[in-house]
Amino acid sequence: MHPYTHHLLEDILNAYIPNDFFRKKKNALTKPDLESTLDEVDKYLTHQEAPFFRNYCGLSVADFPPVEKLEEEDLRSLTEALVKMFESWNIMVDLPENLPADLGYKLSLGLLDRPMPIIERGFFGMDFCSGNPVGCEFKEYCPCLKTWDGV
Repeated sequence: MHPYTHHLLEDILNAYIPNDFFRKKKNALTKPDLESTLDEVDKYLTHQEAPFFRNYCGLSVADFPPVEKLEEEDLRSLTEALVKMFESWNIMVDLPENLPADLGYKLSLGLLDRPMPIIERGFFGMDFCSGNPVGCEFKEYCPCLKTWDGV
């Protein structure tokens, strides 16, 4: 493993959602009401007011080395750590098991530069797949290729 990979893994751990993130946004003693729950659902569906994820976690794509500078073990470790960090923010990242390490790294790292709604209840799913393998970010590793007749 490359020596600076350990530093990057530590930075990713520091980017987990703070325990008091949602409490800072509202009074901790207030129970969620129907209106606030529906507001979260609306934000989820419409991506309203969703800044780039890097604004929440403090990580930047520029903090990470390009794929060419890393070994496969580094790519897999960093991707796994990023996916777990996203989960701490209620963002579920779904990558196919057969995806090459370099593509998984690029896709998960690229999420830092995407708008993401941060919701307290439930999860926001990122599967990178539109259901159509044509133009899919997974390329020839798209799970839809198994069932798609249009290609």
